[in-house]
Amino acid sequence: MDTVKFSPNDYKVNYHSEVIVFLPKEFQLFKFLYQNPSRIFTRDELLDAVWPLETPIDRTIDDHIYRVRKKIQPLTPAILIETVRGQGYRLVTKKEPDNPLIHEKDITSHFLSLYHKYHLYGQGDALKLLEDNQTLLGFELDLPSQMYLQFMKGNFSWFLEKENIPFWEKCYYYLHIFSFAELDKQKCLDYFCRALSSKALPEHHRLEIILLNRLSFLIFTKQTDEALHLLIQSKQEIHEKRLVGFLPILALLEGYLVLLQKDSRLMEDTMIDINKTLSTYPYAREQASCTVLQGIFCFVKNDFVNGEKYVDKGFQLSHKAKYIPGILINLQVILFFLEEFNLYGGLYTHYQEMLAKYHREYKLPDLKTKIEFQLKSHFQ
Repeated sequence: MDTVKFSPNDYKVNYHSEVIVFLPKEFQLFKFLYQNPSRIFTRDELLDAVWPLETPIDRTIDDHIYRVRKKIQPLTPAILIETVRGQGYRLVTKKEPDNPLIHEKDITSHFLSLYHKYHLYGQGDALKLLEDNQTLLGFELDLPSQMYLQFMKGNFSWFLEKENIPFWEKCYYYLHIFSFAELDKQKCLDYFCRALSSKALPEHHRLEIILLNRLSFLIFTKQTDEALHLLIQSKQEIHEKRLVGFLPILALLEGYLVLLQKDSRLMEDTMIDINKTLSTYPYAREQASCTVLQGIFCFVKNDFVNGEKYVDKGFQLSHKAKYIPGILINLQVILFFLEEFNLYGGLYTHYQEMLAKYHREYKLPDLKTKIEFQLKSHFQ
């Protein structure tokens, strides 16, 4: 049952709309039992688990069980702590009754529409709220929505763990996760292009690779002539098909390309155009990347103080949108342009170390090896 959420910093447990506040030992006791459902624990075992370095009195467990039971009364439709005579205590979970609204197609359609709107505008907290309360609200996220949420949160290992999801449904995310860890961007571009040869690739992913991802990797492999040509093609197709969700990303890619051309005056004009686009389509993820781009432009002009301010603000916006991939991409973009403009030293080292920290935190080196094995297996 995934509707119970633990907050160890303030000893709170969330269950649907209920918030239960525990004392520290009550919280530890309940969490321990919850993490070991159906197993019977003696009083001594519970004392060892929750009070390992203390010598509590004989009634400690019974008193705490009594208080925990009283506090979790709102959870009784799903959770009980049972007394097993002569043995101890165990926590039992029960299947929650289905919300009858789950079968109402218009309810599901409404919430999926709301989900996609939150996704578009980078409302990470709202997306998390929908994810956590599907049962309560009476809808189920479809598979594409579930995959995007895991990707957004940086739960990259989830894609390898879900063996029941076909490779080609996960392929687009595999390609991105691989690119976060792989330094050779030409290799990343080759994998993205090879994915296009399969008819099994979902059409919406195919479209993003054709119009946006190829352009991105052409820029970051410094194939500027090909990138300029593809930029024109992408602009035309995006406008013809009215793919307005692609416009802010395309504007940012044009900004990277102009910056690579090292024309400061053109870059000033391009930043104005990007901000105009984002005022029309104020998507939080792209606003975060635009702020980072403004910081990079300051670095290029040797305005390091303002550059760091813009970059830090951009990272704050990415965190607010709960968009971990955006942070990883922006760090790679920063390092690329610092190298391109020979801006090494303390600033370069700082962002290198930050990227390395994220690589460790999200286990990207290990995932890269496993994902490349999957890619090679399917790209024969």
